[in-house]
Amino acid sequence: MGRFSPTRVLVATALAVTVVWLAVVVLWADAPFALTFDDAFYYFGIARNVAHGHGSTFDGIDPTNGYHPLWMLMAVPVYALGLDGTTAVRVLLAVQVLFFGAALVTLAVVAGRAIDGWQRLRSTRSDDGPRAAAWCTATVAVTLAVTGGNPFIVKVFVNGLESGVLVLLDALILAVGSVWRTRWLTRGTRGARLAVGCLLALTILARTDSVLLVAGLGLWALAEARGLGRRAVRPMLELFATPVVALAGYLLSNQVQFGIWLQISGIVKRQDLTVTRALIMAAVVILALAIGRWGWRRLRASRGGQRFHRVGRFTASTAWFAGFAIVLVAYYQVLQTQQWLWYYCPVVLYGLFLLVLGVADFVESAVVEAPATGSVARALAPIEAILLIPLLVAFVLQARTFADPHLRSILIANRDAGEWIDQNLPPDAVLASWDAGVVGYYANRPVINLDGVANSQEYYDAGRSGTIGAFLEARGLTGIVNHGLPVDGEDPDIRSFIRSTFGEQVEQQSRVVQLFPFVYSGTTTSSGGATSGTRPLAVFVYEVPVAGAPPA
Repeated sequence: MGRFSPTRVLVATALAVTVVWLAVVVLWADAPFALTFDDAFYYFGIARNVAHGHGSTFDGIDPTNGYHPLWMLMAVPVYALGLDGTTAVRVLLAVQVLFFGAALVTLAVVAGRAIDGWQRLRSTRSDDGPRAAAWCTATVAVTLAVTGGNPFIVKVFVNGLESGVLVLLDALILAVGSVWRTRWLTRGTRGARLAVGCLLALTILARTDSVLLVAGLGLWALAEARGLGRRAVRPMLELFATPVVALAGYLLSNQVQFGIWLQISGIVKRQDLTVTRALIMAAVVILALAIGRWGWRRLRASRGGQRFHRVGRFTASTAWFAGFAIVLVAYYQVLQTQQWLWYYCPVVLYGLFLLVLGVADFVESAVVEAPATGSVARALAPIEAILLIPLLVAFVLQARTFADPHLRSILIANRDAGEWIDQNLPPDAVLASWDAGVVGYYANRPVINLDGVANSQEYYDAGRSGTIGAFLEARGLTGIVNHGLPVDGEDPDIRSFIRSTFGEQVEQQSRVVQLFPFVYSGTTTSSGGATSGTRPLAVFVYEVPVAGAPPA
């Protein structure tokens, strides 16, 4: 195989995708706004405050734990080194590109190991085996490039949020699972199991819903432990003691620092648990357990068929991860009020693994089952048309969407509003916003998050008790800033909020002091519901003369 081995080709492809996206992040001026979501700037703002000694707070007034700790810990040093503004964001995105690239390299190594030099193909086509292997390797490499490099896929992982570090941790766990299969308690050495335990702990700290992943893997390990008896105790502790301690320490630190065990961002978005929702989740858990049982039994039985043996063996080896992915999707769809792209990072990553391995099985079967005297290119043509053309079309369409300035215009307008606030409003101005991330980051003024995901439990309690107005007044609110649909130079939603929160007199005295019009293409939500399409919007800065607060 030499220098053109499948593993080397796939690793080189993964590195090439990484280099291209690193160049995009570093060289394209708008990359920080094309890749990120508004929520990413909650991380950046809190990290800056922590680095500057102001504590875990976004608005500089109230403490918050509305984030996942590992990515926050990684973001703080960037600001401690003196970086700030868009430069700091660009550096953090570059770090995430490297994490994503490392995950792609991990995928490439797993796929190269599974391909194993195309042994079946070479034994079947003794005359043109090397040429057939090269064609098949090229097809898999193109699949990895156009899928792993697709802007939509990249934005799942490179977005300034916690999925940027979770992707690598999950990829490593999948890689270990593909090698150890059912032997988590006996396959590796003691040191390897301790290392995996640390990996599981980091995964929980990267995104706390990874507790579901660790639980799924724990059930898998318990199935293995049944045949080991007391000998299973020590390896079980080596694998799971560290993540349990990490989770307990994290929960305890939340209680000590913030007075709540869980993240406020998760509490704010939590649906009430009804009988219907409980039954749905119970059915999903049963389905996940059935998938795990299928994987366990398949690995314990025969090797299975030859046609899809790679993807089949990988799926069986990682059935616990597949079950976790299903439960994760149901958790956000059923038990949470919001669903965002980065929530499904593990699901998308798992799909990438299955796609690359599935394509390897497809192309090998197509060549092996073709007449030995026939052309390799002709044998692969239908498969490449079915698989690669849709992937290439998707890549082109997503690249065009990614480059559309109207898609990122909302973040840029929020940045412009934040910079205007920084330059024109007094230092003691206090504003509030439902989308406070970007505008608060650039305003260098307190901007209270009205959604509550980057706020305190006190704000959450005020919302439940109907005392939001008193909460904001106590903090010296002077204005509200948010994007909306312009109606005669006003935002009806902001005015409605002012009237319902502070009364008609304050609403009548409130006025627009600045607005930033833009054209946006995408979906936004307001009191009138969700709207989509390309339309004119504006970011409004309102002066709100709340009693007792200094004027803006």
